[in-house]
Amino acid sequence: MELAHLFALGAALSWSVSGLFGHAPSVALGSLHFNRIRMVVASLWLLPMVALSGGFGQLEHQHIVPIILSSLVGVVLGDYFLFISMQRIGPRLTAVLFAVNAPLAAILAVLFLDESLDSIIILAIIIGFSGIILAILFGKRQDNTHIWERVVPPMWIGIGAGLMAAFGQAAGVLILRPVMSAGADPFMASFIRVIIAALVLWALYPFDKSSHHKPIIPTGKIGLHIMGNGFFGLSFGVALMLMALETGPVAEVTLLASISPVLILPIIWWQTKSRPTAGAFIGAGLVIISSWLLIPN
Repeated sequence: MELAHLFALGAALSWSVSGLFGHAPSVALGSLHFNRIRMVVASLWLLPMVALSGGFGQLEHQHIVPIILSSLVGVVLGDYFLFISMQRIGPRLTAVLFAVNAPLAAILAVLFLDESLDSIIILAIIIGFSGIILAILFGKRQDNTHIWERVVPPMWIGIGAGLMAAFGQAAGVLILRPVMSAGADPFMASFIRVIIAALVLWALYPFDKSSHHKPIIPTGKIGLHIMGNGFFGLSFGVALMLMALETGPVAEVTLLASISPVLILPIIWWQTKSRPTAGAFIGAGLVIISSWLLIPN
């Protein structure tokens, strides 16, 4: 198994854990305000990681612009829509929509990076994406009324936001692939991404009147959830994804990283006290088969 595959799977696990911390603050603070606060938290988490990796001062000047563009598309816009979707349709349905980023990223890589897709990779994408759909769409029991399963109408807003988040993630990965393959430090690249996103989101704060009555430094349970989400989602998880992109093709890396919706099923089971259906376990099995097909490549 190549390191790129391990890093991608690690990113998937980290993002699954981050989902546990994302729903409550996105509902309490709103997507925009939650995002601006968690950018600051993530940058604080990343500071010691950059120091330990020796990444300060090692970034090439030609890499700055792509990292900024990746931040604007993948973090500012992508995460904004991600948490709008989570607010309205919950983390489980958001996860299946966000998983669309894997085939999107693969297609974009073929179109713009001249990456090739052999028959095994195409088969793995089809099987893996089908497994993700099954694992999430059939992951809910009809008698489950947990807050994570509630839908705020109209549903099309949540679905549209989830698809926009998937496109933002796919485009952000595409922009960063040449930078990471050129040897950029993943922790430094992650740090710049969240700093740029924080600057943009906080620059909008004076115009976001809906957030003025909300705390700038949340405390208690919401504050702890933001710290957890910032670490597993934006700092450690994203750094693992960028490490995978240093040597791994976009199609393989994004598909392996997109199994997080399957990994989040046990977390949802634990939180809702409701066992997923047989369809969810069949879907998880398909994702495992897909990952097995990808890893030997």
